[in-house]
Amino acid sequence: MTVVPLDPASPASQAVGIDFDQTLVAHDEGWQDGRIYGRPVPGAIESLRALKQVRSVFIMTARPRRFHPAVAGWLREHSGLETLVDEDPERAYWQGDCLLVTNKKLGAAVYIDDRAVRFTGDWNSALAQARHAIGLPSAPVPHRC
Repeated sequence: MTVVPLDPASPASQAVGIDFDQTLVAHDEGWQDGRIYGRPVPGAIESLRALKQVRSVFIMTARPRRFHPAVAGWLREHSGLETLVDEDPERAYWQGDCLLVTNKKLGAAVYIDDRAVRFTGDWNSALAQARHAIGLPSAPVPHRC
């Protein structure tokens, strides 16, 4: 794993990005038209608070923007942390004191996500994991002639 220590010259080193659905909030009944009905994933809120003590934290969601205020409300209710909705279309980094809800992958030292494939420089491995994750048999990376 790449280690990204805190560096005042690097805004990305100052933040952690965390996915919302199935990482912070559990959805046992699947998608419900955007309604946020689940409880926190065990350990999620404690971990969120611990990370917030050492870095800026933003919460990523693929939900349409109209649901972002509800995501922010859920986070406030369960974590007690001040939470804002990202209104800046040009934002590339987050260095704030409160949580930020966004649908952008901002620069960060690390991302926590339930659907990620860890890339280690080996595309054969990454492709096999990605194919498995979408229900396909593994296959080697095609070589160009």
